[in-house]
Amino acid sequence: MAAENIEILNQARENFVRKRRAMAEQMIPAGAAAQHFAPAFADLQNAIEAIDRAIADEQNLPEGYAAREPEAVQPASRNGSDAMPSNVVDVDFDSY
Repeated sequence: MAAENIEILNQARENFVRKRRAMAEQMIPAGAAAQHFAPAFADLQNAIEAIDRAIADEQNLPEGYAAREPEAVQPASRNGSDAMPSNVVDVDFDSY
């Protein structure tokens, strides 16, 4: 499973590298709007570096880590019914 996740990240990284290279080519000609491209270029580079960190993280994770979503725990109902749980607190407005 870890190898599959690393492969997915590598494919994403390759995609961003292709986009970075294409953008760099557009910045070469004289009069090119390099300043216009600079923020997007930096964002692409940041994404590549983030993917590199994610790949390193995946390589260090134990086998089976985060393999599936944990099951949601339903809080016990206070009144014993099958009512949907709520975060509403009982308030006695008459006491104010």
